[in-house]
Amino acid sequence: MTRKSVPYVVAAVFALVALSLFAQKMNLPKPQIASAAGQPAPDFTLNDQDGKPFHLADMRGSGVVLIFYRGYW
Repeated sequence: MTRKSVPYVVAAVFALVALSLFAQKMNLPKPQIASAAGQPAPDFTLNDQDGKPFHLADMRGSGVVLIFYRGYW
């Protein structure tokens, strides 16, 4: 480490410490678990690719895998 890089390293360490202290002081809500393992999922409605409403309750009794992603178009 050269003498020129020391102030940058000190500034980076200071920034990380300040950020971690700030994050500890934030009052973030705790995530809520919708249902416990082995319990039925709550019903919800989404639109399919054709715009028709899709209800999770319509799939009751079937295995369902939900994949949520964000499209970038």
